[in-house]
Amino acid sequence: MSGQDTPLDGESSGDDASGGLLATITPDPIRRNFALKFGIVLVVMALSVGVVGIAATEQVRTYTETQVTDEYRGVAAQEGDIIEQWFERNRLSVQFVSSSDGWTTDDTEDLRAELRNREAGLSADVSSVHLVERQITGTNVVASTSLSADTNVSTVGRGWTADTSFDRAGEVTHSGVYETQTGPVVGFMSPVDASQNRYIVIEYSVDSITESLQGSERAEGGFTQVVNGSNVVMFDESAEGGVGDEMLQQYASGGEATQPISQANDLRGGDQAAGVIATMPAGDVVAEQYTVGFSPIEGTDWVVLVHAPYSAVFGFVQNVQLYGIVGTVVMVLLIGGVGAVLGYNTATAIDRLTRKTEQMREGDLDVDISSSRIDNIGRLYDGFADMRDALKQQINEAQRAQKEAEVSRAEAMEVNKYLQTKAEEFSEVMEATAAGNLTRRMETDGENQAMDRIASEFNGMIDELEKTIGQLDSFADEVADSGDVVLTSAESVRDASEQVAESVQKISDDAYDQKERLQTLSEDLDELVEQLQRFQDENPEVEMADSLAAFQTTATTLQEAADTSENMMAESETVAGAAEEQAAELNEVSSRAERLKRYAQPLGDILGRFQTEAEHEFVFSGGPSQGLAENDDN
Repeated sequence: MSGQDTPLDGESSGDDASGGLLATITPDPIRRNFALKFGIVLVVMALSVGVVGIAATEQVRTYTETQVTDEYRGVAAQEGDIIEQWFERNRLSVQFVSSSDGWTTDDTEDLRAELRNREAGLSADVSSVHLVERQITGTNVVASTSLSADTNVSTVGRGWTADTSFDRAGEVTHSGVYETQTGPVVGFMSPVDASQNRYIVIEYSVDSITESLQGSERAEGGFTQVVNGSNVVMFDESAEGGVGDEMLQQYASGGEATQPISQANDLRGGDQAAGVIATMPAGDVVAEQYTVGFSPIEGTDWVVLVHAPYSAVFGFVQNVQLYGIVGTVVMVLLIGGVGAVLGYNTATAIDRLTRKTEQMREGDLDVDISSSRIDNIGRLYDGFADMRDALKQQINEAQRAQKEAEVSRAEAMEVNKYLQTKAEEFSEVMEATAAGNLTRRMETDGENQAMDRIASEFNGMIDELEKTIGQLDSFADEVADSGDVVLTSAESVRDASEQVAESVQKISDDAYDQKERLQTLSEDLDELVEQLQRFQDENPEVEMADSLAAFQTTATTLQEAADTSENMMAESETVAGAAEEQAAELNEVSSRAERLKRYAQPLGDILGRFQTEAEHEFVFSGGPSQGLAENDDN
């Protein structure tokens, strides 16, 4: 199994085929290494989680920052509303007081009494009430709750001057913050008659309005200031309460620090009541990076500025971002850690299984394939273990079959060797038999039935042939001897023609029998030749051509001998018939005897080639020589 891929590359095949474009573009070294693939997937997952986490964190940070910004903008708007309401309330108060008809009299005491009466009915932050008149020499106090009559305003350092003018009755204007004996105040003025030469001035202390500002309560280190059009601080919220030290001081000289004032002035008359600059550099206003909310005060050139350190305003945003990043990092590390542990365990198990399958592929089927896991990998181990056991069983069966085949092959080789040996023995015996040695026999050993059957049949055939040859040999000798006797005993034959006739008749009978035997022997030889011919056809490796030729020659010779015997029988009958009638014709008898000798001699020569056992030689009883011998004995 491989990684090929199989890999164990197979299943690797279906997976790859179903992988599509991803499997095509992924390099093979990565596809073959599960740990590397898992690591890449883990990195991709971690990066994805990181990107998603960072993006989500950024989105939450942006949302939270927007919420905080909107909230701080609302703070600036609320602070602006407080100042606007204070201005509006004071305008209404001075306008109400100036609308009275009693301010045109010249009775100073009555005017002062009325001013005090009016002051008692106003808010507690009223510092003083004045009735002033613009004259050629300047603006003089007509009556006042704190100043003497005929006091020139310019001599007491008031923030309102003689050049204050009004376009209509009931109009209200105000001064900047200025110091009095009772503290910093803002003067509100409104004309009391159409001539607009006499008007009411109400001075309001800024302590209460400054204390109502909530910049320090909204954020740690925060504070609110109100700056006029000349960038002079009118109201300065103190963290300890009351008026701060920056009142009536220049707000800032740098253009970047005054940017909130410029942007606030741009909002005048618009739909937006306030604005925020989230990040302002450290400088004259705040010693660290800070946030400023601004709101213009309608009806004035004043601007409310709410300051706070950036860390105090957007600390929660920073915490959200920090927690998001930390959470993302923790999540990435958790995914990486858990994934690494799972990947390591899985990759280790797969690598161990891969090594064991490599050992199996190299032939080690005794390798231990086991796992304590119960998941898919554990089942994969079990599957490979079952496959190993099945493969081992198949190999054992194949080895047993191979051994059986080797045994069968060895047995076949032994049988083949045995058959070759027996064939060589049989061939040697048949060659000897074909050469004329009829005493040789094929041995049977009980190893092969077919070979034993061939040997038995061959031996039986040779036994019969040997007997026949022996008998023919003996007969040929007897015939030759008989011819000699006839030649040497012509007179005896002539004298004993009757006996000769009887003997010839006897010979004729024997010749008939011998002819039958020769005919049978010839047929047996023909059958033997056919069997040997079939044996040679079935066993082409055995060379029997010469033996077959010899047997065929012998069969032909036997056939000729049979024919000769038949002729001899016919002649013997003729002799026997003529012996009685022509006993005197001894020359003819001698001639015939000589002819018989000539016939018997070739047969004897042929039969002499065959070697037979003496016990198979034919005893010719009652032959001519036997009869002559008996006559001689008599």
